[in-house]
Parts: sequence; C-alpha cells; structure tokens
Amino acid sequence: MMKGLPFRVWSLVTITPVFAAIIIRIIWELAVNFSTSGLLMSALVIIGVLGLYALLFYLILKPNLKLLTSLPVWIGIAVLMTGGMIGASIHLTRFLPSHQSELPWSLVLALLYAFAMFNAYCILLWFVWSLWKKKHRKE
Repeated sequence: MMKGLPFRVWSLVTITPVFAAIIIRIIWELAVNFSTSGLLMSALVIIGVLGLYALLFYLILKPNLKLLTSLPVWIGIAVLMTGGMIGASIHLTRFLPSHQSELPWSLVLALLYAFAMFNAYCILLWFVWSLWKKKHRKE
C-alpha cells in the first residue's frame, strides 16, 4: 500500500509546501535586509534546500536503496551541505551582533543549531569518507 503511486504523490504534496515556505522565507529576508553577504547566504541556503528537495523527490518517486550507498550521490550531498554550512555560518555571524539576539535564549538557540549542524556535517563527511574507503578497497 505504501509503495503505490498515490502514496508517493501524497508524500510529495506533503513535503512541497515545507520547502516552498523555507525558500519564500529566505527570499523575503533577502528582500527586507539586502546585503552582499545576505545574498550569498540566501543563495547557498536555497541551493542546499533545493538539492535536498530534489533528492527527496527522486527517492520518493523512484526508491532505490543502491542510490543511498552511491559515492557520487553522497559527494553531491556533501557539496550541497557545505554550501548550506557556509550560508548558515554567514547567517550566524550576522545574527549574533544584531539587535534580534538581545534575548539570552536567542544566542543559546543559535549556538545549539550551529553545534547540531556542525556535528551532522562531520557525520556526513565521515560517511562519505567511509564509502570512499570501501570503494577503494574493492579496486
């Protein structure tokens, strides 16, 4: 039942508004507070979000477990995540001295997000490295 096309389309209909809202919010922030670093941050984050959406879109329509162990796919994900990390780092360095971070929990939340994202990025790089190592052992 969950493998049928209606369920897959329903899944896409469910996740599409989330990704659309994220991109609209980033573009809106760029329109309100335009700057060169904001443009770079927004572009990197939008590319990362669209890359993640494209991967989920593909995996929902054509589930393929072999794809999940493919080194080129994970290198692409790592490249997208690198762009997202750069964009998020720019955002964090712009956010910390701003008036929006006056509340003490804003700083705590921002640093918790940064810590979690850094650890997720390290796990991703470790996974890509282990796939690369496994592939080169076979050769």
